[in-house]
Amino acid sequence: MKIFETEAIVLSTRDHGESDRLITFYSREAGKLRGIAKGARRSQKRFVHTFESSSLVLMTCRERKSLIWIEACKLLEPYLELRAEVERWGYAALLSEIFLEMAPEGEAQEELFDLLNATLLQLTKNRDPLNVMLLFMVRFLDKMGYLPELSHCSVCRSPLRASRRWLWRVKQGDLVCQKHGSIQPSGFPLDVGTLVLMEQSRVLSLDRMWRLHLLQEKKAPLFQGLIRVIQDLIRKDLKSLKLLEQIRAACSRKSERNRNWSG
Repeated sequence: MKIFETEAIVLSTRDHGESDRLITFYSREAGKLRGIAKGARRSQKRFVHTFESSSLVLMTCRERKSLIWIEACKLLEPYLELRAEVERWGYAALLSEIFLEMAPEGEAQEELFDLLNATLLQLTKNRDPLNVMLLFMVRFLDKMGYLPELSHCSVCRSPLRASRRWLWRVKQGDLVCQKHGSIQPSGFPLDVGTLVLMEQSRVLSLDRMWRLHLLQEKKAPLFQGLIRVIQDLIRKDLKSLKLLEQIRAACSRKSERNRNWSG
């Protein structure tokens, strides 16, 4: 049985049997994998603090017919800042769930690994985690092949600047101008400014992409629309979304109280 070493990001951890842990992770060399860490719940040394969700680790694994066996694991980056601020942690949980649901298993895509790792890093330090999450979702959907052509209308071929209002028809997988668009349950409207930014986020290098910023009033509609696209694709609700909504509502109430107090 082949033994290999890989950088990986922990997506989920749960107990397995009496003493083991079942780990789902996204690795640089092999994509999304599931592995068993034998005796991890009893060991005080071999795997200490290495299986926290969203942590970057270096794993030594043994290939098997079904689940990977995790022989050793070294913590490289815990992204502790995510655990210090609950809203950022909520976005990280959503990020992990999207990868769990949509990333192909056992298929190496280094660009996806770099995107996941870079997004976690941005969530630890960027002042606007919602903007980070929006840029991630656009880039991720593009890499997965679900983002439509954004430069023109798929029906009349009109260029992007020719219309102010557009509709992303999710089921058809295309973008149409306001002449051909009609409201659909699985689609959502987009303005030309948002589309320009989405197009930039798909073509810029990963390090430059984070410089893009959506207008404040455009963020919530785009977030809701992209979430609808993802949930339509996976055909179920994202469990972490409910928790994130509760966290954001609590943070909003706290900010409102602070403003009232200072005023």
